[in-house]
Amino acid sequence: MPYIPEETIDEISARADLVNIVLGYVPTLKQAGARWKGCCPFHQEKTPSFIVNPDTNMFHCFGCGVGGNVFKFVMMIENLDFPGAAQLLARKYNVIIPEPTPVHRSGNISKESGYNLRERLFLLHEKLAAMYVSNLKNNPDSKAAEYFRSRQIEPGFALKFMIGSSPDSWDATMNWALKEGFTLEELKQAHLVSERQKSPGNYIDFFRNRLMFPIWNEQGRVVGFSARQIDKEQGGGKYVNSVESPIFKKGRLLYGLNFARPDIPKKGSVILCEGQMDVIAMHCSGCTNAVAPQGTAFGQDQASVLRRYTDTVLLATDSDSAGMAAVLKDAAILLPMGFHLKVVTFPGGKDPDELLHNSGPEAVQKAVAEAADFFEFLYSASASRFDSSTPEGKIRIAHELLKYIRLSDSDIVRDSYFNWLAGKLGLSPVALEKEMHRLNKAQSAPLRKREVVQQNVDTKKPAQDLPDSMSDRMLNMAMLELLEVALRNSACAEKVARELSPEYLDDGPVAIALAVVAQAFLDHEPEQAGRHIASALVSCEYDYSAVSALLAKEITGSNMELDLKVAADCLKMIRRNRLKKQVEEIRRQLLSIPAGEDRTEVLREFMRMTSELSKL
Repeated sequence: MPYIPEETIDEISARADLVNIVLGYVPTLKQAGARWKGCCPFHQEKTPSFIVNPDTNMFHCFGCGVGGNVFKFVMMIENLDFPGAAQLLARKYNVIIPEPTPVHRSGNISKESGYNLRERLFLLHEKLAAMYVSNLKNNPDSKAAEYFRSRQIEPGFALKFMIGSSPDSWDATMNWALKEGFTLEELKQAHLVSERQKSPGNYIDFFRNRLMFPIWNEQGRVVGFSARQIDKEQGGGKYVNSVESPIFKKGRLLYGLNFARPDIPKKGSVILCEGQMDVIAMHCSGCTNAVAPQGTAFGQDQASVLRRYTDTVLLATDSDSAGMAAVLKDAAILLPMGFHLKVVTFPGGKDPDELLHNSGPEAVQKAVAEAADFFEFLYSASASRFDSSTPEGKIRIAHELLKYIRLSDSDIVRDSYFNWLAGKLGLSPVALEKEMHRLNKAQSAPLRKREVVQQNVDTKKPAQDLPDSMSDRMLNMAMLELLEVALRNSACAEKVARELSPEYLDDGPVAIALAVVAQAFLDHEPEQAGRHIASALVSCEYDYSAVSALLAKEITGSNMELDLKVAADCLKMIRRNRLKKQVEEIRRQLLSIPAGEDRTEVLREFMRMTSELSKL
C-alpha cells in the first residue's frame, strides 16, 4: 500500500465529519436522538437500520452487519482502496498529503506516488472540460458549432452541462495537455490518447472533432466524456465514450446525478432517461430529477446508487421498439430491488428532447406528471398485441405480466397486482394463481442454480478471519461484553485499566479497542474513548464490524453493580484463556526437554499455572 504518513491520516481523521460525508450519499439519513439513522446504502432495506454515531465517527448497519469509520465508509461507497479513500477525504477537508516521490520528467509515474494519480486525472479532466467549452465558443464556424446550434440547447443549460467540442486535429488536445504540465503517461492512463497502429510509440487524440459532454461522478467531479458524432463521414459510432480508467467506472455512473441528487428526494422520484440529450432536455423543462446510464446499459450497480435516494423510478425511454425493450430490461433489474415503477410516454415526440422542441417544456412536464404505473403500461402494450377477448389472448397477456409481477420483492405488491390482473382479464384468481405457480416452478430450478453460483462467488472473498488465538466464540463474546460495559461505565474502564494486562490480549479489533479504553481512562478522558477507538482502527486489517456496532449504539443508563459483575466475569474468562494457552505451550515444551534441572524448573512452572487455572 502506498505510504501515507501517520500524522496525515490522524489529521484527516480529526477533520472528517462522518455525518456530513454520509449525508452526501444517503440523503434519507435523519437525526434520531444523539445518533443519525437511515436506510443502508450497502443493501436494500425499507426499515432504516443504518446508524451513524457522530461522537465516535463510526457507522454500523444492524441489517447487513457492515460498519467502520469514515475511511471504511468511503472505501465501500466509492469502491476505493485505503489510499484512495484517504485522498478523497484529504481533498474535501483541505489536508495536504505529501508526495513521497515526484513525477519524473520522463513522464513515468512511480508506484509510490500512484495514489496521487487519481487526483491528477481529476484535475486533467476538469481542465480539459473547460478547454472543450472554450474550443466550441471560439470556433463559431466549425462543424461542431453548427451542429450544436441545430440542437437548440438553451445557453444557460449548455453552460451548466459544460457542452464543448474537441478540436478537429490529430494531436491538438495532447499538445495542449503537455503544455499544461500533464504527462503522456497520465494521458495514457486516462485513455485520452491512442497509439497509432502503424507507428508504435506515436500517439493521437482519442476524441477528435466531436461534440463533447463531460461526465461527472456522484460528487460532481469530471471523470470522463461522451463524444457525439457531428460528421457521419468521420467514422466511429454515433457516441464514443471514455474508456474505463482509475477514475471512470461506467457501470457505477449515472449522467446528471450530480445535478439531480438534491431534487430526487424532494420530488420523491428519479427519471431514468436513455442518454445525455434526454437528461438535458428534462432539466431544461424543469424536471431536474433526471439521470441516464452512462456508456453502458442500465445495471444493478446503478440501481443500487438510485436506491439511496428514492424508491420510485420513472422510466423515460424512446417511444419505439428499442425503448420498449429498454423499459422491460430496466424493470427486470429494478422490481426485485423494491422499486415502484412508472413509465413516461412522449406524445408528439419520440423522446423528451424532441417533445421539448415540438411542444415546449410544459408538454414535457405534463408527460412526466401523467406517467403510468408500469403494470398498467405493460397491460396496455400487451393488450394492443393480443386479443384479450380470446382464451389464447388472455394467456399471452397473463404470461407477459406475470413474468414481472413475480419479480417484486414484496408479497403484498405481488398479491395486489395478481388480483388486479385477474380482474382485468376476467379470470378466476384461482386459475391465474395456478398459472403463476406453474411459471414459477418452470423457472425455479435455474433460479436456484444461479443462487448457488452467486453464494459461491460471494464466499470466495470473506472478511479476513481473526487470529486462531481469538477464534473462540465465547472468548470473543466476553471481550465484546467487557468493551461494552467499559465504554458506558467509567468504573469498569478503571477495572480494565488495572486488571487487564496487555499480555492477555492478542491482535484484533476488540483487543485494540480494549487497550484504547484503558489508556483513555488513564489519560483522564474516558468520554473520548469511542473516538480514539475509531482512530486506532484506521489501519486494522481485520473485520471490526462488531466494534462498530457497539460504537453505533446509543449508550443508555447502566446498573453499576451488574456492570462490575459482568466486567469481573469477562476478565476472569480472558485470564483463563491466557493461562490455558500458556499451559498448552509448556506442555509442548516438556515433550522435548530432557530430564534435568531445566525440565524440573519448567515442570514446576507448569504445576503453578495449572493450579492457578483450576482456581479460575
